[in-house]
Amino acid sequence: MEFEIRVPDLGTTDDEMELVRWLVSEGQPVKLGQPLLEVETDKATMEVESIAAGTLKQIIADTGAEITTGQVIAIVEGDGQTTWVSGPTASAGAQSPPPELSSAPAVQPHPVTTADQPCGDAPAENIGRYNHDFLLALYERMSLIRVFEERVKLLFLEGSMPGTIHQCQGQEACAVGVCAALRDDDFITSTFRGDGHALAKGLTPDEVLFELYGAVTGCCRGKGGSMHLGNFNKGMIPGIAIVGGSVPLATGMALAFKMQNTSQVVACFFGDGAVAEGAFHEGINLAAIWNLPAIFVCENNHYGASTRVDKVMKVHRIADRAAAYGVSGHTIDGNNVLAVYEAARRAADQCRQGDGPVLLELLTYRRTGHSRRDACHYQPKEERQYWLSRDPIQLLGRRLLERDDVTEGQLEEIGTKVNKQFDDAHSAASRQPMPTDDELTSDVFG
Repeated sequence: MEFEIRVPDLGTTDDEMELVRWLVSEGQPVKLGQPLLEVETDKATMEVESIAAGTLKQIIADTGAEITTGQVIAIVEGDGQTTWVSGPTASAGAQSPPPELSSAPAVQPHPVTTADQPCGDAPAENIGRYNHDFLLALYERMSLIRVFEERVKLLFLEGSMPGTIHQCQGQEACAVGVCAALRDDDFITSTFRGDGHALAKGLTPDEVLFELYGAVTGCCRGKGGSMHLGNFNKGMIPGIAIVGGSVPLATGMALAFKMQNTSQVVACFFGDGAVAEGAFHEGINLAAIWNLPAIFVCENNHYGASTRVDKVMKVHRIADRAAAYGVSGHTIDGNNVLAVYEAARRAADQCRQGDGPVLLELLTYRRTGHSRRDACHYQPKEERQYWLSRDPIQLLGRRLLERDDVTEGQLEEIGTKVNKQFDDAHSAASRQPMPTDDELTSDVFG
């Protein structure tokens, strides 16, 4: 089967760009997602990746050519692999255990230590004390997020996905672990990187994908897109694209919960870049003064856009900043979904007892660029290799296989299931109604 490689919408001011060079020659094999060429836009030099595995059959646009968004520039003869597989495969169980966090390479300046674990025994080492169905549910939800993100990435590369995307591959354990510890009536606030948060809080692949396509059947009627996902009925307000902007909002929600005596909590997700914003300090300080039921969840993926976190702060732990406000702060292995779950569960209990707020710093890693226009060249190779060895889905998968009641076949079935969920959502997306002209001013206040 032949696949057309088109120039994706790279979010540039001008659709015209220059093809700088091909990274693969005609006749060479290519992998799914492999960079094929570099283009020079009005913003930066960027890579265009393959939407299928196979052989680069034909190069249509030569080096130095002026190309435009949507233009067909190459043909890949596919070998059938156009979907992503998550979790351990038949060979995954034979992999050696990941390195201990305390022995991370020098480029990983903030390794998690045993003392940072949220309970006396590291949860991953006591996998037997968790319910079988609960563990598989965690694994399935993380796998769904990974497949959703990787498949959306391909749709974007094909040129069929409008707008832009900011993805969370590698950070699945943060969203899933926190949301698993919340009640259905608890709320979360999100960021522009919110696909994983939405799916973890219970939004369906259909309503999220329809939203990304701009359909009125999307979770925000097609008006939010990937950067503003949410569903009030499922405990997620639409994401805030302003860095740190959700922190004071979460504080206000927590104040409402306390005044209404509902015992609800709000979990506020934000990145490491947000802790330098005034909104972060104002929001958490006010929450501390009033002992509000808010869990401030910092997904520390080590980069604010392209700037490494240790370039912009002197303290080694973002969680250490909690002491300045007189609240609890904990640094957690954000790639261990059970460690995240335990920390969030304890934080939620503490908040419900009137002893909030709590600051959780989840150490994780963003495997993709800041947005789809970012090739991630600033991430050192050794650092990436270290974090890729600690893939959160594979970490849980290997632990699950230590139990007598979990098999590789079950995990493979989950991979098949979540890919089908996406296939079904994608198939239905093309049939969804788009907003009409009359709907341009609905839900708009000014």
